[in-house]
Amino acid sequence: MGLVGKIKPHALVNLAELSILSFKNNSIHGNLMKFSYNPKLKIFFLSGNRFDREIPSSLLGLNFLESLQLQENNLAGSIPEFNQSSFREFKVSYNNLSGKIPDTGILQSIGLSSFVGNQDLCVAPTPTAYSSLNDSSDPPNSNKKNPFFSSTLVVVDVIVLVVLLIFFIIYYKKYKNLKKHMKRKNSVQVDEEKLYTYLT
Repeated sequence: MGLVGKIKPHALVNLAELSILSFKNNSIHGNLMKFSYNPKLKIFFLSGNRFDREIPSSLLGLNFLESLQLQENNLAGSIPEFNQSSFREFKVSYNNLSGKIPDTGILQSIGLSSFVGNQDLCVAPTPTAYSSLNDSSDPPNSNKKNPFFSSTLVVVDVIVLVVLLIFFIIYYKKYKNLKKHMKRKNSVQVDEEKLYTYLT
């Protein structure tokens, strides 16, 4: 919708029955709202905006939360220790988050593609050694496509199509020439048979 500006922190206070909220792909900035008065919230899309500051801890109190998508914003700080059993989808990729991904069972079971693009965010394979998510290559289903690879693929497809077309034209010409040759040969054979019959 092209929404621009800030949303007040307590804008959703009177929406106690709210279960789905989507402001994705706008230009909203500032703090995320507080959700202490929205206990039935299940699906939450704020991706593709310019929200900054931290992810509010009030989200930890949403016991029915299933999908939380905050990717492609400017969120900073650490990730709260989400561990709701209802959680099915969680995305915070391409923000400015930092620190370690919490060791909760829910967050540890989510694929690393949901966390990429946060320069200072890391996962700890051991209690003392951190490894940056940005050191690993992007996952196969990453939405970030390589434009050079895409262009090369298009060029290769065009070349293959042209080569196949050339082969088809050559084959068709040879087939027509062969057909004409066979037709002439059959005609000569018939004429010879007629001449032989006439002489005998």
